[in-house]
Amino acid sequence: MATQLPIVYRRARAWVLAVSAPSRELRGLLPDRRLRPVEVRPGRGVLAAALFDYQDTSIGPYREAALSVPCRWERSTRVPLLPLLAERYLDDVGHWVALLPVTTQVADEAGRTIWGYPKFVGEIDIEERGDRVRCNVSDAGERVFGFEVERPGPSRPMRFPLRTYSLLDDEIHFTEIDVDALGSRRMIGARGSLSLSTHRRLAGLPPAERFGRRPLEARWFDEYRLELDRASTRYRLKRH
Repeated sequence: MATQLPIVYRRARAWVLAVSAPSRELRGLLPDRRLRPVEVRPGRGVLAAALFDYQDTSIGPYREAALSVPCRWERSTRVPLLPLLAERYLDDVGHWVALLPVTTQVADEAGRTIWGYPKFVGEIDIEERGDRVRCNVSDAGERVFGFEVERPGPSRPMRFPLRTYSLLDDEIHFTEIDVDALGSRRMIGARGSLSLSTHRRLAGLPPAERFGRRPLEARWFDEYRLELDRASTRYRLKRH
């Protein structure tokens, strides 16, 4: 049965942690030469880890985790204000989705067939301890990656754009999403950590020892809502 669009997310929570990583290695993850990692300083791009707890959606409840690279399209301007903030001001800043495990078959099929997201059905565990959350992602019982994040501060209402780049067949899909949320974020003083295993699904990603010592940004959303529709723009793939 085809998934009806847009997919409506009526109630959800999310946590995001961004770390710096070598731009050269991140660039190797990108399939199109026009996609360029956002740099926070020369030679250092960004790897973002995210956890989504979708409690009420039009395709049922499920969990999702992500590893992504903030990018620009045909531009390589350095963004010292950090890409998660730059999304608000630069309309080509979006996340190249490197990995997107989910916990249900319907979410897996929709993501792969409509957007080309690199999904698989896995196990996503959430451990909550007061103002700290830990996430662990496994594939058939084998650990893939995990991260933890500390609440950045008190929550407040916010709206912001979320954009993704993905590959479906021979086209880059650029998808734009408007997020209505209650949450908080912190750049200076953000606390958290990201750990990667040697799982085959992480091939090409830089090892954790090449991440920056301190997180670039942390985000914590107690609740948010959005609608996910088809890509707004498609580009014919041009490989490196």
